[in-house]
Amino acid sequence: MIAEAGLAKVIAAGGGLISCVALLAGMAGGAQRAALSARPDQLAAAVCAYAGGRAALASGRGLDQARQLGLTGRQAANAKVIIDVAAELGLPERAAVIGVATALQESGLDENAVGDHGRAFGLMQQHPEYGWGSREQVTDPRYAARAFFSRLAKVEGWAGKPLTATAQAIQRSAHPDAYASHEGRARQIVTALTSTAGTRDDVPKSGDDQADLRDSIEAAASLGIPLEALVDEVAANLRDSDADRERTKEIVTAVTRDLCDELSAADLAGPDLTSVSARGLEVVRAALAMRGVPYSWGGGGPNGPSYGIGRGARTKGFDCSGLAEYAWAKAGVRIGTTTYEQWRAGVRVPRSQIQPGDLLFYETDPSIPGPDHVGIAIDATRMVHAPFTGSTVRIDTWAGVPSRERQFVGAVRPS
Repeated sequence: MIAEAGLAKVIAAGGGLISCVALLAGMAGGAQRAALSARPDQLAAAVCAYAGGRAALASGRGLDQARQLGLTGRQAANAKVIIDVAAELGLPERAAVIGVATALQESGLDENAVGDHGRAFGLMQQHPEYGWGSREQVTDPRYAARAFFSRLAKVEGWAGKPLTATAQAIQRSAHPDAYASHEGRARQIVTALTSTAGTRDDVPKSGDDQADLRDSIEAAASLGIPLEALVDEVAANLRDSDADRERTKEIVTAVTRDLCDELSAADLAGPDLTSVSARGLEVVRAALAMRGVPYSWGGGGPNGPSYGIGRGARTKGFDCSGLAEYAWAKAGVRIGTTTYEQWRAGVRVPRSQIQPGDLLFYETDPSIPGPDHVGIAIDATRMVHAPFTGSTVRIDTWAGVPSRERQFVGAVRPS
């Protein structure tokens, strides 16, 4: 497929680091990719399946360690989801140990497990009738882990209690003492799978490079380009001349795993968001549905993507404020067209109180007064936005990124 599309010529002509597959998507398969991008759940499924399934381990070393602990690849992947979710929520390692031990007891780390006479499902054997979520949700490893940890955080003094007491307070099991038998093994699993995260040090450090790689993975997954073919092209174009193919594959797989987790998290249906306004969630879902739509200077508005002006005149899509205007219009609120109008379209929100749907403003050009970029908060660390010409609507991290921290001027909740 790649040879037929002349991808090597695209690389030579474009000079990009690893954006070749993304360019191919625009030329040869844009419609197919756009169709997937319009359905975040389908795009997540394509990306998660791309490198061997959801939350695939970053390297063969991790899988070898997991096998030494008596886990299959699938069990190890599910354990890694639990560990990653705990870390994302800012919980200590003890929480991950409790989560893995609970899943070992309840399901043997099998997300397809069904118990309690057909009423309990997934890794944690959660009951839909008890408010855990739908059957489809609780059989998703990431959702199940987030649901488990949201209840763990409400157990007073959980970190100082015996593991079995904390797990029982959440699970209400008929066998409350059984969790303790898994504690030692769970601790070993958490240690082993956490240690494999070192491969992420090899991921491209440049924000542009990583964005290119993520775009390339999305495009390749959407178009059905084999993973091995993408690895070959990335290996040929990495700036590090010492990078061998096996290391390159680890890089691609690590970024794919992160992207899979990120896209899967975008569902935003978890119980930990029950306090968030329905309007805020509607805004985020509207923006996420536009992922993959091209950036267009001056493009987009309340009715969706449109042709822009100037350098965006030939591209139908969104610029940053056009995307924000569209998403908030879907929630029934008019916020204006430009970042300057939107900066005054609601109440200022302290950083510690930012919720999904809030607008995040940045000043990227100090010579022009007022914020000139806006994103839409997904949660306390991520946003969806239209970054710049040549990019697409996408998810990025907004908290803790030095360049963005320097440019951040505040958040607004439209009213």
